[in-house]
Amino acid sequence: MASVTFDRVSITYPGADRPSVSELDLEIADGEFLVLVGPSGCGKSTSLRSLAGLEPVSEGKILIDGRDVTSLEPGERDIAMVFQNYALYPHLTVAQNMGFALKLAKEPKVTIEAKVTEAARLLGLEEFLDRKPKDLSGGQRQRVAMGRAIVREPKVFLMDEPLSNLDAKLRVQTRAELAALQRRLGTTTVYVTHDQVEAMTMGDRVAVLREGVLQQVAPPRELYRNPVNEFVAGFIGSPAMNIFDDGADRVGVRPEAMHVIHPGEQVPAGWRSYTGEIVLVEALGAESFIYVDAGAGVRLVARAGAAQTAGIGEQATVAFDPAAAHRFDRETGRALDRP
Repeated sequence: MASVTFDRVSITYPGADRPSVSELDLEIADGEFLVLVGPSGCGKSTSLRSLAGLEPVSEGKILIDGRDVTSLEPGERDIAMVFQNYALYPHLTVAQNMGFALKLAKEPKVTIEAKVTEAARLLGLEEFLDRKPKDLSGGQRQRVAMGRAIVREPKVFLMDEPLSNLDAKLRVQTRAELAALQRRLGTTTVYVTHDQVEAMTMGDRVAVLREGVLQQVAPPRELYRNPVNEFVAGFIGSPAMNIFDDGADRVGVRPEAMHVIHPGEQVPAGWRSYTGEIVLVEALGAESFIYVDAGAGVRLVARAGAAQTAGIGEQATVAFDPAAAHRFDRETGRALDRP
């Protein structure tokens, strides 16, 4: 296990007019599960690949456990990477795939077998050790790729969207298993995803990037409750925060703080309300999300209970308590109400 430090790391590709990663300062603690998240092209995978030694650093330093690894080859960094496509050898069995790196390192056969057996036990793969990758499901292949990383006992796990090839149900199941496994192993892990729900449910902390610049790094709950700017506020949360001009202010209101006012109900004193046409209803069983066109280009979403009966095309009033709203600078997007 080890800490990881990005010390003002910048990465600029030849011919590019701006850095893909710009002055990244980030400390990752020993044993921490840190998630890098952001939209496509934000620099998250580039940052991960630079830590792996797969992308050259233009400026700054990368340290693993206090050791400067900026100029070292990937094999010299004591890391293990899990890719999106798993990169398994089709002609090898599960056991052979998992032990391949150890075989290359000329580890004793008995050591390889012991490590592979233990990793298979952790991952629930004991019954599949003699199978080939083609005989496995996507989730099982992902676990084999994890097992191959585990047996190496690296200082740091690097994971580049390892669940993106799985179907929705399996992703939910596997991300829970993966997070639990990391906590059991205690290995420092840097995980890249574009899925902010995945980031919020897995990471000890989440680092949000935008156009190569780190916006905020914090525990998931802190990101949700106290975003530093309009971008983080709008990116974190599903559905996204309502962000709109409300009189003199630019405000952000989470869907759960935006209430549907039913016929016959009064808008609470001091609250702000909008009336418009319902343009979308997302019925999710235990709850619904009601999208209302409030005019002037403003579309608001409110979370409602399962009993919500309003339909598309009907008029609806939504309201919020100004005390529950975030406020952002119109020019810079910076949060104005952070503690």
